[in-house]
Amino acid sequence: MNDFPNESFRIRPAAPEDVPALLAMVRELAEFEHLSHQVVATEADYRESLFGERPAAEALIAEAGGEVVGYAIFFATFSTFLGRAGVWLEDLYVRPPHRGRGFGKALLKSVGAIARERGAGRYEWSVLDWNQKAIDLYERVGGEILREWRIVRLDRERLRDLSER
Repeated sequence: MNDFPNESFRIRPAAPEDVPALLAMVRELAEFEHLSHQVVATEADYRESLFGERPAAEALIAEAGGEVVGYAIFFATFSTFLGRAGVWLEDLYVRPPHRGRGFGKALLKSVGAIARERGAGRYEWSVLDWNQKAIDLYERVGGEILREWRIVRLDRERLRDLSER
């Protein structure tokens, strides 16, 4: 994927050698969210959870000019009401010097494309109520902010619309 003609940009599946960079960015995200004290994950935890015998989640890496600039971590969910699997976006993070250039939207769309390919009934994530820049992005791509749940949802139609934005 390359929506950025003026620079070398790509989104790719994470590999085991990305674990140190992933965990470093998770710590950066936790600091941004004022939750650093909650990060207890180790590189071994990430290797097992992403690349072990029974992976609990998947990750995408965003690179620009050969530098890791962001990531998305996601996993399968299930809706009893829909009777279908869905995708939960656990984290979407772009390093501060690279924000505002479309990398976050590209990661969001990439996970959305995976959800759509898998026939997901929903694509959901949460957002902190004070993170207005993220809220604005999610609403721009068609995300519905569920005020009572603080969960962002793209149903199948909105997933289709996301791929066309």
